Amino acid sequence: MRLLALLLLLSPLLPAQGEVTELEVKQQAQFIEAKREALLGKTEEAITLFRTLLEAEPKNDAILFELARLEHAAGNSSAAIDALRQAYAARPNDVYAAFLAELYQSSGRYQEGADLYAELITQNPAAAENYLERAAFQVRDQDIRGAIKTYEELEARSGINPEVSRRKHTLYLGMGDQKRAERELVVLVEAFPQQISYRHLLAGYYASQGEDKEARRVYGDILTIEPADVRAQLALQDAGPQSSGTGGTDDSELMALLARTDVDLDLKIGKLLPMIQQVASTNDRALADRLLALTTELRRVHPDAAKAAAIEGDLYYHSGRLTEAAAAYEATLKLDDTVYPVWEQLLATLYLNNQSVALREYAEEALDIFPNRPSVYVHYALGEAFRGDFGEANSLLQQAQLMVSASPDAAAALEEFAKALKQVEDGKDGKLDTALLPGGPTAPLAFYLSQRAQPDAPALLAADQPENTNALLLELMGDAQSSAGNKAAAADLYQRAKAAGSKSATLAQKIAQL
Repeated sequence: MRLLALLLLLSPLLPAQGEVTELEVKQQAQFIEAKREALLGKTEEAITLFRTLLEAEPKNDAILFELARLEHAAGNSSAAIDALRQAYAARPNDVYAAFLAELYQSSGRYQEGADLYAELITQNPAAAENYLERAAFQVRDQDIRGAIKTYEELEARSGINPEVSRRKHTLYLGMGDQKRAERELVVLVEAFPQQISYRHLLAGYYASQGEDKEARRVYGDILTIEPADVRAQLALQDAGPQSSGTGGTDDSELMALLARTDVDLDLKIGKLLPMIQQVASTNDRALADRLLALTTELRRVHPDAAKAAAIEGDLYYHSGRLTEAAAAYEATLKLDDTVYPVWEQLLATLYLNNQSVALREYAEEALDIFPNRPSVYVHYALGEAFRGDFGEANSLLQQAQLMVSASPDAAAALEEFAKALKQVEDGKDGKLDTALLPGGPTAPLAFYLSQRAQPDAPALLAADQPENTNALLLELMGDAQSSAGNKAAAADLYQRAKAAGSKSATLAQKIAQL
């Protein structure tokens, strides 16, 4: 089905029956050349070729679609969306719409995603999935009332739908509107009176609200329909009020909301994100500590949700707790390894935290999944450089440079990185714009270069921690300890560098001398 869809999309470039003009032959050859470059992983070259094709046919949707795919692979979300919107405008179809929705979601442009599905609803009012997708985008955009209205529009067309009723129920709970939350489950039970599971939902809701009398009534109704229902029998033995257990703190209401299993996860995340962004912009450690309790609760309630692990990772990262951030991002990838920004965030965290062994391992894995992302090559190069494998580091960096050749700012940054690698490899110093180096002037690469000429033992040791597997930095720390006469400490650092996979030409000699 995928191949058929692609052939249909490319049909504007295929010749119609009859005479083929010289221009058509040339355009077909150019298209094939551009596709070949894309398949070879030469993303920037392919983008340039498709843009040349587009100059001759600015409304050719097949060219625009291919260009959007390449811009997306190169990490240029805005350019990808612009091209795909033009393709969709030229020839609306489900393939373009689905890809456009994916781009809107991955780039956080939720309002535009909701607008896209509003248009699809207008085109095909009978397609229930478009209502569901639109409402999902509205929830991500925190337009909760808009999402509820969309669900109501679907119900007006197709009647009471169990999935819709449950989603509305969770949204009303998140808004604190207990009356409407209850009403959704009551209506669901009334619409499907013989469906025991919906009555259990209603009874469980009453129990969670401390409405013991109502919970017992519903469990009694269940036993009238199905006398052998064990869950109802057990529940009637202990259907007393439940405490939220929030302890009356300032965050008690939010904590209680996060603890609920029947509240939409995206709604919960939407309430936490502004606070995490505040931590990122203010470095407020007290707020970070408060938030940590909230994100911990979110993960407890949603242990299998990648989003819950990722948001905890973001909080750790922005509060400077890099070891914990890396662990949270690793947990995220175990749950869902398809979201590229999580990979990039993990690689950046491992680099900043000098976890070079893990950096190499995850960069290699990321390269298999995302072969067209320059940042992956850059972080892989950093991992190889920090164990002294400069041949591999330079090869990886050259791949990244090819990918960003059309972007002057990115090309300038990688050129500065190349100069820094050369200085590390040759043992020479020179003028560098450290602001352009990966992670900036305080990150491990710039820090190593600043310390190499005159190692400052206190500053170096302050940068150490148990997870440090940056072999070059460990060797430099060993040098500082050796110069200070601390032979045992130096030997330990040199052994750690060796265990981290160091390819340093001088390390073995230093170990032997000690």
